[in-house]
Amino acid sequence: MKIVSIILFLGFLFQGVFAQDNRDKFRNKFEDVMEEEEAGNLTLRFFNALTGEPVEGASVTIDDEYELTSDAEGKVRFPAPDEDGFLQVHYECPKYISSVFKVEVIAGTLFFNRISVSPVLDLKKVRMVLDWDKEPVDLDAHFMKKNGYHLSYHHTKVLSDGSGRLDRDDMDGYGPETITINILDDLATYDFFVHDFTNRQDGSSKALSDSKASVKVYAEGRLLYVFQIPRGEPGNKWSVFRISEGQFIETNQLF
Repeated sequence: MKIVSIILFLGFLFQGVFAQDNRDKFRNKFEDVMEEEEAGNLTLRFFNALTGEPVEGASVTIDDEYELTSDAEGKVRFPAPDEDGFLQVHYECPKYISSVFKVEVIAGTLFFNRISVSPVLDLKKVRMVLDWDKEPVDLDAHFMKKNGYHLSYHHTKVLSDGSGRLDRDDMDGYGPETITINILDDLATYDFFVHDFTNRQDGSSKALSDSKASVKVYAEGRLLYVFQIPRGEPGNKWSVFRISEGQFIETNQLF
């Protein structure tokens, strides 16, 4: 009876944490919209790719015009530009990889305003970070070695030799969902893809394509690639890239 009670307690505790995280994400979204409507300011938010927690104290420069510092909620705010297009965002923070991102402004608002950033990474390691919007609530990142392992939430979460792991799984929208590989075999072939677990029964769904999903690849101690999902296409799986003999090959198609 005691074991059953403990299991029930842990279940309720998990649901409480899950619900709180979900409420925080929606509250942030609401606050950003209100700030935009009332003050005309856009909001960017930065999160730790391993924990999902906000990153405070980051130096953020927008188009070499605004020099900002992220607050306790990981956010910076700046005036909306007069024209649509892409803004260049320079990001620096102690213990994180310094990076340059491009964010898109459409109809005077940011197409997507959440950026997951990677803590400092050894040169031989590769880290893949999946971000997306509030829906679908559950996207799964998959990293497969041909004739070898399959890392994902529903397969192997941590490799037996410790050479790779699913660092973070997200099941309530936005991400990040993160996989880190300690070392790659230069003679092997690897594939990274995203599965829309929410709409896994509907291969014709466009929810994945409409999710604003992006995948950042950190390697060689820097931000190496950013892949954006194709828009308006059907499919509940997104093939993002392949690594063959140490070379990254963009695949970027839904199926």
